Amino acid sequence: MHGFLLFLGAGLVLVGMSLAFSNLRNVARRKRILATATSPISQAMGGPVEIKGNIVPSEKGLVEAPLSGRQAVWTRVTVEQYRSGSDGNPGSSSIVLNEVNGRPFFVDDNSGEVARIIPDDANVVLDQQSIGNSGQFHDPPPGFEEFLSMRGLSSKGFFGFNKTMSFYEELLTPGDDLYARGPSRREQGRPDSEGSAAAPLGQLVMYAATGSGGELILTNKTEKQLASRLLRNFVIGITCTIVGAFVLIGVIVWAPSRRQVKRRHRAIWRRFSTTTTSSAAICARSVRTRI
Repeated sequence: MHGFLLFLGAGLVLVGMSLAFSNLRNVARRKRILATATSPISQAMGGPVEIKGNIVPSEKGLVEAPLSGRQAVWTRVTVEQYRSGSDGNPGSSSIVLNEVNGRPFFVDDNSGEVARIIPDDANVVLDQQSIGNSGQFHDPPPGFEEFLSMRGLSSKGFFGFNKTMSFYEELLTPGDDLYARGPSRREQGRPDSEGSAAAPLGQLVMYAATGSGGELILTNKTEKQLASRLLRNFVIGITCTIVGAFVLIGVIVWAPSRRQVKRRHRAIWRRFSTTTTSSAAICARSVRTRI
């Protein structure tokens, strides 16, 4: 029991610290998000900006989600494959395909202007939607095998058995709510016909740039939901670390105390044995004296 608790505590500390450190970037993202006020598109002058509105297709059109066939401005398809373990080891899942496709689109916040969003290299935060799966006793949905073969993959194993695969889609579709935070610029407007007046500010454009400050975040979640999601795994990591530390401290403190109790019990038992033996001897002598 003592060894198991030590192993459990150390495991919780290591997993917790790893989870917390790996999510420090998300904590920094959350800080930037909360520090940026939402701007109406018509009043945003460029630089880091945060806007909220609804998705409107641009002149670039839409893309078709390859699995569901839905029309969207941005899609991501993820295919995961489960591989069973051997010799009692648990299996694991790995991503065998992660494909993104999108078109520039507009966001309308009813401020009198729309912003153009260029989603290339953006950090898009969406919930995965399960589209289908395959396994040993069932085939993937129709068309999925063709989709995989066009990308050099297959749902069949070496002996023709189905692989255990899961198919997911994430979509941004026309009319969806959109939260966007990242770099922006104002395009140069057109001067008047005579060219005598300065060109007015043109359309607001949001895009991804280099560095942490150049990150473009897009999501169909509210700002509050996004901030909570970015903090969740960090909090879980800190909680695991604290719980593991308490387990280790408890084992370290409890083990010596337990040994001391055992020593005390052995000392009491020795005194009791000695006293009992002495009493027995005295009684025996008394009996012999009476005889």
